[in-house]
Amino acid sequence: MTFVAVFILLCAFMTPSLRAQNSYSEFERGLQLTESQRAQVEDIRNRYITEWQSLRRESSRKQRELRELSRDPGANSARIGRVQGELQELDTARHNSYQQYRSEISRALNQRQRQQYNSFCDQERRQKMQRFRPGRHGR
Repeated sequence: MTFVAVFILLCAFMTPSLRAQNSYSEFERGLQLTESQRAQVEDIRNRYITEWQSLRRESSRKQRELRELSRDPGANSARIGRVQGELQELDTARHNSYQQYRSEISRALNQRQRQQYNSFCDQERRQKMQRFRPGRHGR
């Protein structure tokens, strides 16, 4: 419940599959957070949610702008480059925010929970990257 919203926002802002939601719910129960920890995690998540939503909206706006520029044969290449740079900056800001979030969450956990949390996050990241990378088959 607490982390599901976070992963929805962080994982390329796409809706996770039902299997992933169930998997995460099971993972969260396995952490066995105390009520104090649960409250801390919820507070941390709430502090970051607004920032992530803002970054997502700005990124979507810049992607639309870039799409419109790419359709215009007379578009200024310098402007296209600037928008691409701004998109990269937004991606970097989103990544940095997520790393800071993970760090704060880790500090709220005990050693066992932290190891489980970091392992789960790293595994999810690797799986996400594999889904978006083309395979080497057919090369």
